[in-house]
Amino acid sequence: MKKPMAYILIAVILIVGITLFMKSSKKEKTEIVEQNSTETQIEQNPFTDMRNMAFTVTLEQLGLEGIGENVVYGIVSEMDMNGATATVVTFLSGDTSLYLSSGGGFIGAGQHESVQKVVKKYVENGQKYIGKATKIEKAELPKNGMTNFNFLTEKGIYSISESLSELESGKSEYSNLFIELNEVIAQIRTKSGE
Repeated sequence: MKKPMAYILIAVILIVGITLFMKSSKKEKTEIVEQNSTETQIEQNPFTDMRNMAFTVTLEQLGLEGIGENVVYGIVSEMDMNGATATVVTFLSGDTSLYLSSGGGFIGAGQHESVQKVVKKYVENGQKYIGKATKIEKAELPKNGMTNFNFLTEKGIYSISESLSELESGKSEYSNLFIELNEVIAQIRTKSGE
């Protein structure tokens, strides 16, 4: 009689052990699946690719060949937003998009005439600041609390970096450029919401 009770006890211990092992194994699989789905979401964020593409757009692609070597034909403006980045891409052709490092944004808002008008004015006014900008090899994301204005020309990319608080206060020599950038953003958001 004592032997069957021992077998039952061993069987119960084995069943409990196998159940715990299976739950543990399932939990590890779930964690792996969750980790892989997070990696997939990160891979699907188009921000980096779209941003890189904006810096390589040529005059020919915009249909603006022959406007001059040192003419600003595009401005890629980037603002630090508490660790995230908002990138506003504007071209002399009136084309514009807004990319968010979170993966969201608005693409192709320049198809609206009212947006084109504001965008063209913004890029044309960028010419006033090219003499104060520094030529760069590669455009970096803005540092904490900063805004970068990256001017695209046939001779390369020129950049100005300024504190967002200085721009907002109106104390910066680039505050007017920042005001115009906000007009562009407002137009993009208005037309993209229609």
